[in-house]
Amino acid sequence: MHRTHTCGEVDESLVGERITVAGWVVAMRELGGLTFVVLRDRYGNLQVVFEKDKPDIAHGYVVKVEGTVRMRPEDQYREDWRSGKVEVLVDRYEILNPSVPLPFQPEDDVKASEEARLRFRPLDLRRPRMQENFRVRHEINLFIRNYLSERDFLELETPILTKSTPEGARDFIVPARLQPGKFYALPQSPQLYKQVLMVAGFDRYFQIARCFRDEDLRADRQPEFTQLDLEMSFVSDPEDVLTLIEGLIAEIFRRWAGADVEPPFPRYTYHEVMERYGSDKPDLRYSVAYEDWTERLAGKGNRIIDSNVERGAKVKALVLPVSLSRGQIDRLLKGFQFLWFKVKDGKPSGNLARFVKDTDLTPYEGKTVFVFVGKGTPFYEALGEFRATVTSLFLKPEREWSFLWVKDFPLLQWNYDEGRIEPAHHIFTSPYEEHIPLITEIENALKEGREGEEIDELAQRVLGKQYDLVINGVEIGSGSVRVHNADLQVRLLKLIGLTEEEIEERFGFLINSLRMGAPPHGGIALGLDRIVAMCRGEESIREVILFPKTTTGVALFEGAPSDVSPEQLEELGLEIRRGG
Repeated sequence: MHRTHTCGEVDESLVGERITVAGWVVAMRELGGLTFVVLRDRYGNLQVVFEKDKPDIAHGYVVKVEGTVRMRPEDQYREDWRSGKVEVLVDRYEILNPSVPLPFQPEDDVKASEEARLRFRPLDLRRPRMQENFRVRHEINLFIRNYLSERDFLELETPILTKSTPEGARDFIVPARLQPGKFYALPQSPQLYKQVLMVAGFDRYFQIARCFRDEDLRADRQPEFTQLDLEMSFVSDPEDVLTLIEGLIAEIFRRWAGADVEPPFPRYTYHEVMERYGSDKPDLRYSVAYEDWTERLAGKGNRIIDSNVERGAKVKALVLPVSLSRGQIDRLLKGFQFLWFKVKDGKPSGNLARFVKDTDLTPYEGKTVFVFVGKGTPFYEALGEFRATVTSLFLKPEREWSFLWVKDFPLLQWNYDEGRIEPAHHIFTSPYEEHIPLITEIENALKEGREGEEIDELAQRVLGKQYDLVINGVEIGSGSVRVHNADLQVRLLKLIGLTEEEIEERFGFLINSLRMGAPPHGGIALGLDRIVAMCRGEESIREVILFPKTTTGVALFEGAPSDVSPEQLEELGLEIRRGG
């Protein structure tokens, strides 16, 4: 071995001993004929001292030194280092590998752009914060494996090369050389496999699974990502899954984020959070919520409100505990449509002032009230976007953490852009038994060609056994109790527009498995990258993925995607056509 100790484990107990350490040179300075060098490895920093000749080394060099451990002067202690009270007096050193001039220094206050950090990713990963990110990721992975194994779950690996099936995003496809003209797909999730594993009798499965989705990217989305995937047999009540998972999540966030959280987490239905917050993933670190002001403002003479209420719209009000300036309100009006008033010294101002002057305004003193009128899913989504905007701009969080479950989602929804019915979650979610007859009404409405809004209203009434875990306004995980009856599954697939031939081609292996005695089952998938990022206080999951892609899907370090040779294309029977 090139070392007897790591840089992070050299301490006062070794004073007077001769040791060998190795690491990267991260700092150098000369003082009074001495050369002080800071070596760093994964375990920490250590100061080594050259008393005679100046060493022929530079930043980034990999160096091995031998010498004697001694105490540093007390006024030079580094309390932020594990080895900060000692140093090594060097009597011999060896350059294990030199380094070219570094494009940036691997320090936590790195000044390099994100593009440079991704292009020189190994150097970026050498930074102490990044090293800690991945140490924590390892610990969380290990904890998950032990936690679930102790509860009789088996870790099973499902295929990476699989069949292309519609799951809401585009598949990455892989040409099959041995089957010319045919393709594998990389799995968007192990969804179908884990259901089949329940039919196979494994009872409790989990996997820290790599997933692949060809979709537009952003800070919390990557084309390849990792999720904790699990499934349980003989589950009909969502609470069986929720209780298991919230115990796991609470312990993770207590240990690695210092969160003061105890299960059970609050449960909200989808309709509750949409009515109060306009979002199915509300950030409840802020208590402001929408109130129904339909009866309060309808019939007061405001044409916008009255005309919309006559057509079935609702009036929703958000009371912001801040008196905004007219300039701030005007800037909000550039992105949102609303009516408003605020109260100062008991007098209202704003375009709703004359419609509220006869009411008790005492509760709104020093506050700004925003009023919206409308109906349907797009209306509520706009409410959620507005609440997220004003809380982030004008309020401070009232608590550090907010954990909650959102459940009882509509099973189906109307896609207004494409004019068709689609699953709100995925089409393998089980409806509540008492809502199955309502599916017939949707089938008839589609046959009769009714308006999208009417079909959407019907769809909102059919609730699925779906549940989402939300932390600080971010959906961390999503799951459901599945459809385990093959006939019901086929019926739902037809409802979203698939023919019997398409069902057999795409999902025949699942349907046939369900017909062989499928137990009731349910599970969940949790975004592991997002969990680690939250625990580490990182805004982007790119900070906890070793070699992430850019928002255009480019791997800057490896230079992927890249061209392949004509010989490879010929062997696969493919031809590249460029241009429009």
